[in-house]
Amino acid sequence: METSGVSSTTSGQNLTGTSVTKNLDRDAFLKLLITELRNQDPLKPMEDKDFIAQLAQFSSLEQMQKLNQTFETVGKNEAATRAFAMIGKKVDYISAEGDEPVAGYVDGVVFDAGLPVLEIGSTRVDMEKVVRVYR
Repeated sequence: METSGVSSTTSGQNLTGTSVTKNLDRDAFLKLLITELRNQDPLKPMEDKDFIAQLAQFSSLEQMQKLNQTFETVGKNEAATRAFAMIGKKVDYISAEGDEPVAGYVDGVVFDAGLPVLEIGSTRVDMEKVVRVYR
């Protein structure tokens, strides 16, 4: 049985304008494998090595998904740590009203959709708007 590689794109649209699925998830992989097993030629069943190779691919897919989740968690934790380290420090940030930096002291940190947002006085500032941190 020949196998071929599959590549995914991060975004795109098909000709009808609906979005294209980014990646093959666990359930889709299992459905594909079961469909292949059901529709195989009884006179030429799947060889053991091919079946084992597909199971190995499935295992690799699961491990990559777990690794991706771990990286996302590490990234969020690192961002939270950086935000907490700014509490009490003077920062310059770009306000929503203009391009000139505004100075203020970080009073606290809140989370919006899992991402840290700095509280500077009565203003909430996304961390990417901070252009300078003082000692």
